[in-house]
Amino acid sequence: MFQACKQMQKTVSKIILQKIQEEYGQRASSSHMERVLYSRDLAPVPSLLVDPLFHTLPDLIVCPIDTEEVMTLVQLASTEGIPITPRAGATTVFFNSVPVKGGIVMDLNQLNGIVDLDGTDLTVTVKAATTWSELESYLNRKGFACKSMPSSAPAATVGGWFCMMGYGIGSLKYGDLLSQIRAIKVVLPDGSAVSVSSASDPPLKWFAASEGTLGIITEVKLEIRKLSGMKHFLLRVPNIRHAVLFINDIIIDEKSRPYNLHFSDQYYVKMVHDLGLSEMNLESGCLVAIDAEGSDKELAQAEETVGHMSKKHAAILLTEAQADAEWTERFKSIRLKRGGPSLLGGEVLLPVDSLMGYLEDIKKISDGYGVHLMSYGHVISPTQATVMTSFFTDERRTLQYMLSLALVKKIQDAGYRHGGCPYGVGLWNTPYIKRIYTSSDLKLLRKRKSKMDPKDIMNPGKLYRAPLILNPLFFHTGMEAFALLRRVFRNGR
Repeated sequence: MFQACKQMQKTVSKIILQKIQEEYGQRASSSHMERVLYSRDLAPVPSLLVDPLFHTLPDLIVCPIDTEEVMTLVQLASTEGIPITPRAGATTVFFNSVPVKGGIVMDLNQLNGIVDLDGTDLTVTVKAATTWSELESYLNRKGFACKSMPSSAPAATVGGWFCMMGYGIGSLKYGDLLSQIRAIKVVLPDGSAVSVSSASDPPLKWFAASEGTLGIITEVKLEIRKLSGMKHFLLRVPNIRHAVLFINDIIIDEKSRPYNLHFSDQYYVKMVHDLGLSEMNLESGCLVAIDAEGSDKELAQAEETVGHMSKKHAAILLTEAQADAEWTERFKSIRLKRGGPSLLGGEVLLPVDSLMGYLEDIKKISDGYGVHLMSYGHVISPTQATVMTSFFTDERRTLQYMLSLALVKKIQDAGYRHGGCPYGVGLWNTPYIKRIYTSSDLKLLRKRKSKMDPKDIMNPGKLYRAPLILNPLFFHTGMEAFALLRRVFRNGR
């Protein structure tokens, strides 16, 4: 009886999917080739490790053009119990925007463009799939600028970054994206569209870092700033201890806090140089880049402060041209992939005071496993930084790749020992979910999901709990076994 009901449901779903395809014409596709393209994100995970475990091949891809079409699609999916996975830039590596239960992938990239600019109120309303680079370019032409943006701005979308944790370039001065957003328009799992603000029910904060599991955002109203001057500084610091002290001194004063501050260890800098992507090279220490924004007076003050701090911490202030070049390359951190064939790593949200201990641990892991680990990061608040630690592997060599996955866990373990947690959840970080959220927070999140999406159609299988195969006990035991084998068969890469 159960099997008969299940088969009937599949038949009904196929009929509904066919109906959608007929209605949307060329903006809907069941082509196998196209569906395969939507079954992955930037993560270089071999099919052998994915296909037996998850149904990542969507049954249908649909490209709505406005909120009304999104509503219609969600209403149909809700009625028939068809999973929906929202997708736009897909610039993460956690399968946040990859289906794990098939269904419909809703490609939102046509929800793009500026809706309204209010220069007096200093706000802009945009469609959710507008990329940050598109928004910044538009604002600059009008004499304004974004307060902050992700390091993947050329591809990352406004709605997508809000559904992540929303920290990046500019967060140090202006805060996370949640603090800058006034309101969003969102289609809820029942197909209704609502305007959400900090005072609404549900409130805005519910959707921040929700990773598309509570609804589909179609418009965003956010705060902007007047376009002002900038000055960039690049320093070579003798060691990570001096770098951490330097960073703390620079960010402690709210009035002179930089717009952006990022750092790269010697291994990252050397690899970028060896790949022919930069003239900069380091044999020891690290680079610290500081980007100041404001009036001429504020920029002059920033220059004086940086000069004083560089002397205090034995840092060498590099040329203006080198500093400007570093700023120009700010969206190209992933350029390391050219040294591949594959690049793996872990991004960790860390207390600033723990940077030294974390990077020392990373050096021990690098030495112990015979692998070149390279780290760079952004200071995103007076107390926190995000650090990406990466290494090369080869996804075409499945055994080597599987053993290399254990090093990603070692990177996350190093972060956890120093008070950190993964940045982003999606699917692949679900084994670490209790490191990211407290038990009470997690209970609240699950209750919220159950209330808003009782049929669990909105990006199911993400964020709230690990699937059986990624159960923390199984996962951690398996990764430790892989780590042991990786140490035994270390190959220098």
